[in-house]
Amino acid sequence: MNRLIRTEGFGGGVSSWVQVEPRGGLRFSAVEVRQILIAVGAMTIAFTLALVGGIDGVRFLRDPAVLGIVLAASFVAVVTAFLLHELAHKIVAQRYGCFAEFRYSLMGLGIGILTAAFGWMFAMPGAVVISGSVDARQTVRISAVGPGTNLAVAGTATAIAALLGFLTSEFDVILSILVRAIAFVNLFLGIFNLLPFPPLDGFKIFSFNKPLWVAMLVAAAALYFAGNSLGVL
Repeated sequence: MNRLIRTEGFGGGVSSWVQVEPRGGLRFSAVEVRQILIAVGAMTIAFTLALVGGIDGVRFLRDPAVLGIVLAASFVAVVTAFLLHELAHKIVAQRYGCFAEFRYSLMGLGIGILTAAFGWMFAMPGAVVISGSVDARQTVRISAVGPGTNLAVAGTATAIAALLGFLTSEFDVILSILVRAIAFVNLFLGIFNLLPFPPLDGFKIFSFNKPLWVAMLVAAAALYFAGNSLGVL
């Protein structure tokens, strides 16, 4: 059956007609796995550049170990924020019998690395392409689970980082850096995706379930203020 593609995640997409046969169960194609790996790698590089202040920051780092820690923190943050966000969309969509696969945006990834080279970052690395018949309630669930996952991870990481703040060993300090990065990136991406503008998740949530959108925004704001007051963000 021919069905119209739509997208969920950190980037928009081009709508087109494709031949799909939705089936139950979580599935990954070889193309999807390859594109996920490329997107995770590119986003890790971008976050690393942004966290150290861009190309100039890398050049002035005196200790290579610091760059290694930042690179590791960026990788963990990207996996827990970007990848879990997209997988959450995919899992729920496939549970409803839809075709759902991640597709990267080379332009979005390139813009992410380019902007990060100047010490800040804006990126739309791609999205989960979804095709299938879903009602308004299912659409909201598919859309909300992405930023919802980000907020849940951010809340957990904030609590762990606050506890680690009482410890002073070298390992605990390094672990604290990793956990803080996870909290910050997840909260940032969660809030960004709640913006009520297409093609972001917040647009579909706001369109079909405004009380849920407000509740998620309040939860994000509460996490932000809690993280700041605890010295985590």
